[in-house]
Amino acid sequence: MFQTSESGQDKPNASRSTDKELDAPVSHRFAFAGETFLALRSGALLHPDQGLLLVADLHLEKGSAFARTGQFLPPYDSQMTLALLEADIAAHQPQTVICLGDSFHDVDGPNRLDEAVKSRLCALTQRLAWHWITGNHDPHLPESVGGKVAENGILEGAEGGIFLCHEPGEGNSEVESAKQTRHRAEICGHLHPVVSIPSRGRTLRRKCFLVSPERIVMPAYGAYTGGLNIHEPALAALASPSSRLLVIGRQVITEHPYAGIRRPKR
Repeated sequence: MFQTSESGQDKPNASRSTDKELDAPVSHRFAFAGETFLALRSGALLHPDQGLLLVADLHLEKGSAFARTGQFLPPYDSQMTLALLEADIAAHQPQTVICLGDSFHDVDGPNRLDEAVKSRLCALTQRLAWHWITGNHDPHLPESVGGKVAENGILEGAEGGIFLCHEPGEGNSEVESAKQTRHRAEICGHLHPVVSIPSRGRTLRRKCFLVSPERIVMPAYGAYTGGLNIHEPALAALASPSSRLLVIGRQVITEHPYAGIRRPKR
């Protein structure tokens, strides 16, 4: 069961659907906070027992936001990201979708959506139990995109629940300020983790999940999102000796100990 902490709002891609990789979903099963999850090659996280799909940092309309400042990118990022999300939903049939913040690149992003893309998005938010958790890029969302908007949420489970939020650490500050039982586990986004791995004389840069006993930092889902190396201070501060990386390859997801990945040479 998923519960939200309401923020005061209650709101009832060149397509990648032909990409062969979308026709053969790959997943990696792992345990976290007493629950079983599937990490998907798309960067999504599936909780199969609850029929719940988690995604983070879609950054829809990033291309059009950059165009406003004279940095011209192909205007297809929203179509591409939405096609990937549609493929995940078709493959795994979740009943609930939770977007962990920065779903739009800025607060005006929903107004810039192409009508066809907006129609496809609204078809999903109307058909499924859809929850938008707010982020630093999208602190509020209009009713026109559908779904429900909240500042955070709790995924009820075996070990007292998992806090769902955008930025790492929000869960602890929230429960401490409310003097509630601490929800030790947390799933968040915001930092866009990536890892550099040497391979056959070259270095591969891949998105990854950073998984620690108390937290999962999810990779960015959006088509035009960049990434922060797992050895940079913001992510290194969240790692522990027992942390592991679920690295998203072209055809597989592989698990590596965080301590076993060397910092790339400058």
